[in-house]
Amino acid sequence: MVSKFSKEDIPEIENLGLIINPKFKELFHLDNLNHNEEIYVLKKDNVVLGFLHTLNLDKIEILNLVVHPEHRREGISSLLLDYLFSEINKNTILEVRENNIEAINLYRNFNFKEISRRKKYYENEDAIIMERSNNL
Repeated sequence: MVSKFSKEDIPEIENLGLIINPKFKELFHLDNLNHNEEIYVLKKDNVVLGFLHTLNLDKIEILNLVVHPEHRREGISSLLLDYLFSEINKNTILEVRENNIEAINLYRNFNFKEISRRKKYYENEDAIIMERSNNL
């Protein structure tokens, strides 16, 4: 079931975040979130299997969407995105590595469109900027 995170979830979220970025804890201070940041978690038996970290400004920006490697391809990302879009009614933007084809396909299934690229943003890889309109 998806819900907003609690302080007790922070160690598990940080451990999942380290899977995608070894500097995750330094970049995202989860114990001191900005007032317009939110984290949604999907838990099973009180274990965080995935999380969605957002920033709510004029648009929703997806900062992180992470699923534990042992639970990928179980629909967890889709459940987290479904929950987000049931909670908010704003355009949503995100950035994804150009070689992350699985994530790009997921976002396309949720009607995200490529709107821009940041050339060589990840050393030798472009970052693709995608947006989803709330007028679906």
